[in-house]
Amino acid sequence: MLKKTLLIVLFIPLFFNSLYSAENSRTTSKRRPFPQTTEVFVVGGIHQSHERAKLYTYQRMGQLVSELRPELLCVEAEQRYIDDGSDRGMPYDFQKFMVPLARKQGIPVVGIDWWDEKRGDTWKQLQKEAFADPTIAPETALLGGLFRLLNGYFQERDFAEINSPEITALWEAQNEMKYKVFRQHPKYKAIDEFEKDRNNHMVENILQAIRLHPGKRVLVAVGIDHKYYIERELRRRGIRTLQVDEVISTR
Repeated sequence: MLKKTLLIVLFIPLFFNSLYSAENSRTTSKRRPFPQTTEVFVVGGIHQSHERAKLYTYQRMGQLVSELRPELLCVEAEQRYIDDGSDRGMPYDFQKFMVPLARKQGIPVVGIDWWDEKRGDTWKQLQKEAFADPTIAPETALLGGLFRLLNGYFQERDFAEINSPEITALWEAQNEMKYKVFRQHPKYKAIDEFEKDRNNHMVENILQAIRLHPGKRVLVAVGIDHKYYIERELRRRGIRTLQVDEVISTR
């Protein structure tokens, strides 16, 4: 079971000379250092697949707020829709149980998502065209098959297995293959560019939330598609991320 006193991903800042890589050293003076005691847990939701899941249900997502006891919830939503109370665009797996429970418990909620309507519409259309393009049919068939296999696995397994480093690595391999295929075709490069821009905005918004809420335990709730990228980019900034098996005890 989950240790109730820990979160699954922990930010422990290192000394200043390891917080930033050499290429970022020129801008270090413009950035505030990360607080010394901040703890962060990154959880990947499976969106509509929660509806068919036997264990990792919508209700289970809500329970994680009580089990992990965050002091701040960063969620996949734009801040402007958190501010106006509409929660527009927030994935249902967070909107239905996780966010309402956090608010009930007095936990601040911060939106970390980013979206560009024009580019987003183009992204959606290009994906449809790419997966119907006969010139890359073997690659898109493989990608689609991997996605279906993962979805089938998600229906049978719970939070810990789905958020394991092994599944995270599989998701990373799938996405990086997709980007490699699409980058080789100028028409589809915008898919890669838009997804990475969105992920990078999310990472920066998380870091900003950490700076504005020093010393807090932070729960970051995103679609599992974003999990590997966020964790990887945080590690690149010298932030240590713990895996599931480091904070789950066995009976």
